[in-house]
Amino acid sequence: MDGKTCATGATHSGQWPCKLDGVGDFDDSTRCYVRLTDPQPPKSDPIWAGHTDGAIYTFACMALTNTPTTSHMEWRGSNPVNTGPTAAELAQQAFARMRLDGAKIGSAPPAGAKGLIGMPVWLWTEQTPQTWGPQSMTAAAGGLSVTVTAKVTNIAWSMGDGTTITCTKPGTPYSESLGKADSPDCGHRYTKIGNFTVTATSTWTVEWVANTGQTGTIPDTTRTSTTTARIGELQVVN
Repeated sequence: MDGKTCATGATHSGQWPCKLDGVGDFDDSTRCYVRLTDPQPPKSDPIWAGHTDGAIYTFACMALTNTPTTSHMEWRGSNPVNTGPTAAELAQQAFARMRLDGAKIGSAPPAGAKGLIGMPVWLWTEQTPQTWGPQSMTAAAGGLSVTVTAKVTNIAWSMGDGTTITCTKPGTPYSESLGKADSPDCGHRYTKIGNFTVTATSTWTVEWVANTGQTGTIPDTTRTSTTTARIGELQVVN
């Protein structure tokens, strides 16, 4: 044998199956089947022994028969039986399935229409899970489950005239009843005429939490969208 006390499909005395459904995965060092305890005890439970990381695992230990004879719970900093992905790896799997888009831009004046120098320009994005968030995705393996949540924390609007404004809100859609008022949360006034390319860079913040209580982050990611602004002068007809 290879030194292990378990084997896939084993049924004979002295060697146990490496996995028992509903019981766990076999740990050679303890001769116990190990699984993530679900649900996890509250952090106030003495079983945590003051730890705030790791998780509680259930150990079903073997005698000389092919059935577990004793069961107990223990805190461990990581899974004693390395049979699957870590929480961080599951977070990356869930993140890879998420659709994070750039802003779906709205503006006043709208793209293609001419605005006037010195007059308010309103900027906003349509709010959807894909353009602003929040949106969540879950990945699971072997009793470990991780939920990833992403949301936009700001949009940096590069106005094409050397100015960048950073908006922490999605912006307010303009309506004609607002007249010549400035946007309350995301706007600009051009001081020169021209055709400008406006680039909106959305910063997505991504956090994850596991059913073990572990938490983490995935590095911020950005998405860009563009529109145009045409700015001219008010023509006075005598």
